[in-house]
Amino acid sequence: MNRYEVEAVSIIGIGGTGAYYIAKFLLLCGVNINGFDISPNKRTEELEDMGAEITYSNPTKAFKSSYYIYTHNLSKKIKQEIEKINPILDGYEVGEMYKNIVDDFQDDLLSVTQIEAFLKSNIAPLYSLDLKNMRLIGVTGTDGKTTTCTMIYHILKKNGFKPALISTVSALIGDEEIDTGFHTTTPTSQELHKLISKALNKECTHLILETTSHGLEQGRIAGLKFNTIAYTNVTKEHLDYHKTWENYLHAKGLLIEEHSKPDTTIVLNMDDESYDYLSNISIGRDMKYSLKNKDANIFAKDVRDSNGLQFKLLLGKEKFNVSIPIFGIYNVSNFLAACGVCVGEDLDLEDIVNGISDFKTVKGRMELLQDIPFKVFVDFAHTPNAVYEVLKSVRKLTKGRIIHVFGCAGLRDTSKRYPMGKFSNELADITILTAEDPRTESLKDINDEIEKGWRDGSNKEGLLIRFDDDTKNIMVRRDAIFKAFELAKDGDLVVVTGKGHEMSLCFGNTEYDWNDIEESKKLLNL
Repeated sequence: MNRYEVEAVSIIGIGGTGAYYIAKFLLLCGVNINGFDISPNKRTEELEDMGAEITYSNPTKAFKSSYYIYTHNLSKKIKQEIEKINPILDGYEVGEMYKNIVDDFQDDLLSVTQIEAFLKSNIAPLYSLDLKNMRLIGVTGTDGKTTTCTMIYHILKKNGFKPALISTVSALIGDEEIDTGFHTTTPTSQELHKLISKALNKECTHLILETTSHGLEQGRIAGLKFNTIAYTNVTKEHLDYHKTWENYLHAKGLLIEEHSKPDTTIVLNMDDESYDYLSNISIGRDMKYSLKNKDANIFAKDVRDSNGLQFKLLLGKEKFNVSIPIFGIYNVSNFLAACGVCVGEDLDLEDIVNGISDFKTVKGRMELLQDIPFKVFVDFAHTPNAVYEVLKSVRKLTKGRIIHVFGCAGLRDTSKRYPMGKFSNELADITILTAEDPRTESLKDINDEIEKGWRDGSNKEGLLIRFDDDTKNIMVRRDAIFKAFELAKDGDLVVVTGKGHEMSLCFGNTEYDWNDIEESKKLLNL
């Protein structure tokens, strides 16, 4: 079946960004569109003007179409009902369909009419950019992407280049910092087009782009080919979407398989479980870094983390003593990835070392808010690996107790909850559970799952405190942080993880203004 030459297609959640562009493309191909959404918006109004028929409710009858498309966040109950009344129809998730269309364009499988529809619909606008005068750097991984990207940006800027950066925290283009939205890493193709166009207009020499597995699988960066690619690590994350770690790893591998050139430098972490697979698909273009394997191209040893990071850096016969004024031993690995990228971009190692010497902590990444009478850190850690690394690092910074405040997101990968609870039990002295974007899930149920892991931890002397009342919205997290500060004694260390730089907390379907850094400062009277 040619998916773009059918009579009709049904789209559930047609007002969403991805669904909107798919619908626009199909309408321009001559396909009749029957859409469903809860309420109208500018996108649905435009689609109706183009001829789409949209019902503002959930579908209750069999579709008169060849197949249907649905959004990823469609509730399980509604999806089951749709499958029940449309047993012989194929269903495609929006991201899957988006990627199919992009792949068919790249593989020259579209007709002339469909190519015109593809270009006119603006479904993948990055193909239209003239990037011959800009070096593209792509960074991916589970943890450490933002810090690595920011390190690359800092080093390049210190060495006289004009880099642009698009990361989880924000976009930095010229002298302008641009907010990239709530809970977002890789923006849509259309938003990326705007940001990259701005970077081109500012005559930026390099673009550093933080890329995610979702963005790669959904074709958000279709049309971009990178000069240098770096991987931090690939640990278990987003399994609600990818189902298995292997699927997640393969999604990460798309950065190499679909977005590299024959001469792309690919910087890989030899210490990570992903190395064998990624090295195999890199086909000899990889530059290896490690804190454990001396055979790596870039190697660090004698690492100390007291008042900042100090270590020895080796690249071939070159050796340098490196000092970076930030906390967290795991940030040495992030620097090695950044160093590999900069070497791939033809910077001298001495210039890289000098460039990183005055690097400042990225907002919400091991950010020290208070040193005495007790230390207070805020960090974005929201995966088991990140929580483990943060807690292991802060243990070396205090002789007192560690008080850990955190939660787990609702409607996201539930497999993270148990191990995060277990790590908190074993590496902290006091664990305080609270909200981290519970969305429409019960906060009590989320914390119950975390507590199961905490109870199975080896620290039987630990203390667990819970704040479960999600009717209090942001106050439930504020109360938890206040409790941590109330319990802290001279020489203790409080670490608040999960939100970092983010500017909102989601309860139900509402985003409430919230920032861990600012709220903690208020409670500390800083």
